[in-house]
Amino acid sequence: MADNEKMPGSILTKSSKKRSSSQEELFEFDVIGMNCNGCAESIRTYIEKLNGIHKVEINFAAESGEIVFDPSVIKKENIIEDIRRLGFDVSSEDEEYLSELLKKKSLSRQRTKIIVSALLSVTVMILSMKDHFSVPFISGLSEKVNLIILTVLTSIVIFWCGSKFIRGARVSIMNMSFDMNTLISMGSLSSFFYSLFITINIVFAMNISALASTGEVYYETAAMIVTFILIGNYLESVMKTKTQTSVKKLKDLQSKVVNVIRDGNEMFIPFKKVRLNDIVIVKTGDKIPVDGKITEGYCVIDESAMTGESLPVEKSPGDNVMSGTVLRNGFIKMEALKVGRDTMLSKIIALVKDASSNKPKIQKLADKISSVFVPVVILIAALTFSYWYFISGQPFDKSLLFAVSVLIIACPCALGLASPIAIVIGVGRAAEHGILFNNVDAIENLMKIDTICFDKTGTLTTGEMSVKNIYTRNGFTEYTLMKYIYTLEKLSAHPIAKSINIYAIDNNILPYNNVTDFRTESGFGISAMVNDKKVLIGNEELFRKNNIPFPEIFYNSAYTNLFVSIDGKISGIVEIEDRIKDNAKSVIKKLKSNKLDIFMISGDSENAAVKTAEQLGIKNYSFKTLPDEKEKIISNLQGKNKNVAMIGDGINDAPSLARADVGIAIGTGQEIAIDSADVILVKDDLRNILKSIIISDRTVRIIKQNFFWAFFYNAVAIPLAAGVLVPFGIIISPVMAAMLMAFSDVVTVIGNSLRLKYVKID
Repeated sequence: MADNEKMPGSILTKSSKKRSSSQEELFEFDVIGMNCNGCAESIRTYIEKLNGIHKVEINFAAESGEIVFDPSVIKKENIIEDIRRLGFDVSSEDEEYLSELLKKKSLSRQRTKIIVSALLSVTVMILSMKDHFSVPFISGLSEKVNLIILTVLTSIVIFWCGSKFIRGARVSIMNMSFDMNTLISMGSLSSFFYSLFITINIVFAMNISALASTGEVYYETAAMIVTFILIGNYLESVMKTKTQTSVKKLKDLQSKVVNVIRDGNEMFIPFKKVRLNDIVIVKTGDKIPVDGKITEGYCVIDESAMTGESLPVEKSPGDNVMSGTVLRNGFIKMEALKVGRDTMLSKIIALVKDASSNKPKIQKLADKISSVFVPVVILIAALTFSYWYFISGQPFDKSLLFAVSVLIIACPCALGLASPIAIVIGVGRAAEHGILFNNVDAIENLMKIDTICFDKTGTLTTGEMSVKNIYTRNGFTEYTLMKYIYTLEKLSAHPIAKSINIYAIDNNILPYNNVTDFRTESGFGISAMVNDKKVLIGNEELFRKNNIPFPEIFYNSAYTNLFVSIDGKISGIVEIEDRIKDNAKSVIKKLKSNKLDIFMISGDSENAAVKTAEQLGIKNYSFKTLPDEKEKIISNLQGKNKNVAMIGDGINDAPSLARADVGIAIGTGQEIAIDSADVILVKDDLRNILKSIIISDRTVRIIKQNFFWAFFYNAVAIPLAAGVLVPFGIIISPVMAAMLMAFSDVVTVIGNSLRLKYVKID
């Protein structure tokens, strides 16, 4: 494939959290104490109504939130106070220790309430059945005393042990966003207040029991509903914590305290206090706290946590080191080049959190269903009661129990958790392998791709180029020509420039000092005035653009040609050799075996592109392709109904990465390419392309399974609770409904999602 028609294009970025107003501030925090997705929705709905709030995102699965607000209108402290007033604990992102402490306290509080609720519920059950067996001190209780004790014990279970359900229902009703808390509260309170009505009637001998044909009370029903739901919530919280282990592992890689030299003084300071250009001291066993460059010392660094590279890497002065890696042996001093949120580790943590906090398209559909789910369940419960009481002629209390069973057995949380839990695990699993999803839609889109376009240099090839041959013209010696070339290339960050610089240093070539008007022309080359001579270095297109004629015998080879002109005349050609990556051929072969169409888009010469394509078995390729032309090729493929992934690493790849259905950036590449991408491969290993596709496929498959089980459970459970199988002697009591509902999330969604942690992706 060759396509050289020029098309104007702009660099489109897909990076998140861009805010235009200087009066906007982002507040990231953890939320502790949410029971279900409805709690998250209630918090969001409530906070959105406050003045000065621009955007609110609350994630139940990740137990986190993000609020964009105007600090001149509302203070962060006021937002925290409002969330706490709703009954939830809050800790900011900077208070990691407090967050962990609050979570432990919350789980401890849940355990205490479960124990109390279980003991009291069993006691209530025994007291309710005292006439069926003989128990000392209980059988002799009068009916009135027994009912009073039942009322007190059940009140403790419902209003203290189950207080979070009532509080959640109050908040949801206040915000008109009904949720699981609404159903649980309606079910347990209807059983309780009906029983209280009967109790008052009997204790005070009030003859108002027309609705109570049997005179039975259902305190044990109300108490057991709360107990089973509490147990289910606790198991859900524990298992949900397991889904967040990947982010926790990443946070554990961050140094809490850093040893720095500042103003000649050695001191220990918190990680967030490290400044640019600080000299950081790292010793054997220490974690590298920031991104920087070694200024003194030698060491062996374990980069496995960040790149997946199992073998330690030797580092010496001048080498770059990355935060999150561990110094296994040696001692170094390093200059801090990226600190705080700008370090690679901080960006990885942020990307993992962002991807797991956002909702994919499939979840947005589920949210629409969930928004009407609870009202529909309440309507079904009302119709169930009406059928059994008015049509079937059942007693009021029996009809009420059918309605309560419907309210309790329904599970809106399963729908709300189907996607977030799988996303959290999938994104975390990918991060462990050095694969970062820049946005959550990439997880869905990656599995749909049928075409992959590769950049050549630095993607399929190592990008570690070397000078192969140098040819001179117009009376220039090799040394003089290289002086001009080195003078310009030492000002460039391009991989070719690096190879030129290494060659010049190795051959003791010194640059000229008089350089003016230096310019970089993306996709073409560079130019400047050196000693009052106009110097151009670049590809064929740069010279055609500047109307510089080529010699009659045009030198062409299977290598990359770098042309040099001085004062408008071709003065030399430098052949640059680039080696194909070791695993490129096997990766291309596997991708093709998976029925993916492979394209190579190269800005290199025709012969160099042909040579690489033939070695890798790629039939479709382009050459001499400019950045806007790369984008046009992607657009043309999309116009043929292709789902296209673009893989690149350079500035000239940014437009095509943004244009593709999924842009995949090699993590060692330019930042602008990484910002434009949907997926980032931290480790420069093409095998991670295969892994990312597998993770995408498995994650989406799990999400779809979760939705199936969530819908299947509700579709089967609600009719059973309503009594469709009563003619066959099968009745779902409210207590059994509570058991089924309590464990439905754990079994149908969380348990299924946890399989992602163990699926093989190699």
